[in-house]
Amino acid sequence: MGWLAGLLLFLLSSCGTSRNLKQDEYILRKNVVKLKTSQTYADKSALKDGLKSVIDQQNNTYLFGVFPMKAWLYNLRYKAYERDSTNFQVRSRIVEKPVVFKAATIPGSVKKMQSLLTNQGYFNARVSTSQDTSRRKISVVYHVDAKDEFLIDTVRYDVDSSTLQAIMQPEWEEKTLLKESQPYSNSLLGTERSQMVLLAKENGFFKFNTDNIQFELDTASQRVLRNKKSLVENAANAFIGKVKNTRPTVSVRAIVKETEHYDAFDQFVFRNIYVYPEYNDNEAFYNTFKYEDTSKGVIYRFKNAKPIVRKNVVLSKIFLKKHALYKQSDYNNTLLQLNDLSIFNYGRIFITEDTFFNEQGQHYLDAHIVLNPGKTYDFNTNFELSGGDLYLAGSALNASVTNKNLFKGANQLSIAGTYGFELNQTKNPDQTFFQRFYLMTQNFGLNTKLIFPTFLSPFKFNGNKVSIPKTVFSLGGNYLDRSNYFRIQTINSSFGYVWKSNTWSTWQLNPLFFNSLRLTNVSDSFRVRLNEVQAIRNSYQENFILGENIEFIHNTEGKRAGRHTFLRLGFEEAGMLLRGGNSLLKGLSGKGFSFNYANYVRLDFDVRRYFTRTNRSLVFRMHGGIGVPYGASKTLPYIKQYFVGGAYSIRGWGPRLLGPGSYYNPALQNSNDRLFIDQSGDIKLEWNAEYRFRMIQLFAGAIGLHGALFADAGNIWLAHKDENMPGAEFAFNKLWQDVALSTGAGLRADIGGFLILRADWAFALKKPYLLENSGWVIDQVDFGSKQWRAENINLNIGIGLPF
Repeated sequence: MGWLAGLLLFLLSSCGTSRNLKQDEYILRKNVVKLKTSQTYADKSALKDGLKSVIDQQNNTYLFGVFPMKAWLYNLRYKAYERDSTNFQVRSRIVEKPVVFKAATIPGSVKKMQSLLTNQGYFNARVSTSQDTSRRKISVVYHVDAKDEFLIDTVRYDVDSSTLQAIMQPEWEEKTLLKESQPYSNSLLGTERSQMVLLAKENGFFKFNTDNIQFELDTASQRVLRNKKSLVENAANAFIGKVKNTRPTVSVRAIVKETEHYDAFDQFVFRNIYVYPEYNDNEAFYNTFKYEDTSKGVIYRFKNAKPIVRKNVVLSKIFLKKHALYKQSDYNNTLLQLNDLSIFNYGRIFITEDTFFNEQGQHYLDAHIVLNPGKTYDFNTNFELSGGDLYLAGSALNASVTNKNLFKGANQLSIAGTYGFELNQTKNPDQTFFQRFYLMTQNFGLNTKLIFPTFLSPFKFNGNKVSIPKTVFSLGGNYLDRSNYFRIQTINSSFGYVWKSNTWSTWQLNPLFFNSLRLTNVSDSFRVRLNEVQAIRNSYQENFILGENIEFIHNTEGKRAGRHTFLRLGFEEAGMLLRGGNSLLKGLSGKGFSFNYANYVRLDFDVRRYFTRTNRSLVFRMHGGIGVPYGASKTLPYIKQYFVGGAYSIRGWGPRLLGPGSYYNPALQNSNDRLFIDQSGDIKLEWNAEYRFRMIQLFAGAIGLHGALFADAGNIWLAHKDENMPGAEFAFNKLWQDVALSTGAGLRADIGGFLILRADWAFALKKPYLLENSGWVIDQVDFGSKQWRAENINLNIGIGLPF
């Protein structure tokens, strides 16, 4: 092996990035930004990334920050790439030409940094540079002294119109983003300018735009203020002497004046609203109709006597009103809801000025709403291949048909069917390779869903204009055949509503849902297992579930650059209606229902926080739930239980191998027969943290190879004690012992931005079923041991990110 290492060292040195340099040339090894700032810890990293991004000359890509693999590959065929700069490998950035340091680029980079700092409110910032040279490589160090960040002091408005001033200035002052003690930035001014325009357009000032607003800054004030951006973080930083208590201030003057639009300060109202529901691309819609009809102030213009969609359906999605002031929100929400009707490919609104004026000189607009109809039916088929810890290989065929305009009401009726199977392989050495395969599972399913683009209810809902209401009915059935063990038939149905309370929040309420499970053809071996473990027997017990649930999702992705939050809360109850019916039936006939039904309440939560930068991100997640069975139910139904482990959970363990609690059965959980390894519980708590970073972009960025470091912790528990599963129940006094912990690293291949193939390697740091040392096994970690790696490192294969 010594000669191999020597050969590798020789190749690396002979094909190094500095091999083809001319005299007095150097390789740009890296750019370093040394930032001195009073900024808080949370925002310092973002500022540093921004400064690095404006540097004109960037260094080569370094694998793991150490080895310039792409430049090294370029030097292997240096002369060929130099002769042909259009080579596919060069264009696709599989290889990179070594970056030769150019001192002439530094002044431009310094100027851009200075401009960026000024735009961020660091008006007194200073930038200088130095260079570190090692052999034939140079590192450029940018010394950035940001000085103090300026805070906003006062805001004053000068409006060149008494009408506009009387209507808008009070609202601008009330809703301004330029609050006292807010850190100044040019982007904040831009956001304020956009908000001022939006508020004006909400009050009918249709032609008012950003060109009508200018800002003047005055930094001559001697007043100093405290930063109120983050009181908690600033208090902590001030305590350790990191952040000054006071900062210099800047006063802002907003100047509002007319430009070439002499009527930008005039209010506009709608005179006519037209709808063209059969619009074709690029046609002159205003003269291609044959029929015209007016309903509730809206003029419909058709090509055919019978419209594609009923008029009242389209009318319910239009918020523009005749003789009403123009409002930007009405315009946006009309587009939003019309485009949500799946029968149309798209909807557009053309606003034209009507030259008719009334006696008071009122300005009028006409709205032309065009809708491009799509295909009524949609057919889809797809074929899936999969693999997993519980089976070797699987396949599924799915087919669906959707009617997107049922009853001419833009209602969607979908019918989907699926067939799938899973194969496993025995380890019998007496059989050939193909003889070892056997059919493990077959699955047949048929599901239907009917979606109405409105609320169907005897009660009237006064939702907001962005609610996009839907009423959803679903009905489905599934048949699962586990060869030589059992068969399960399930039926499920639900009725509910989906709507948005605002741009970032979605609700789903199902006043009624039911699931039924029927277990047949139970083998003797599986029946023995059912009889041995009460929890498994309860899980596969034939059950009828009737209840209601509600879910709330809040996702701020896109609201603020660099960070966002995802929150999901769910509540579900089952059995209350059936318990009431059972009691009533007993009172009337002396006998209750003859079938089993589930009684439980369940609460789920999922909280995630994302911090994103140009080439990396940090994600935290806490999720879980609690399901409490009551009445005759001793555990949750199988399909409502929780599990951990696998590619999307605690990755140090395989799916359903961990828990509940500190319960552990070595003979079972280390068995090769994964059918019986199905650890589930009534309570789940899980914490995850993952650091993601870009590594290499291939084929002009078409494929990105990314890395990740992660840690997962948590477990599942039973709500009630089970004598056959010691340690499985939840108790606060042993919570720390029961929490499992694993860590690891992963590789992700991002293919075209639409498919991510993921491989995560993880190993346990804390095993809750080991009482010694509270379950910690860090001292046993031995990457050099082949046996330890085989027994402890768990490979997880997944599609998409884990969260």
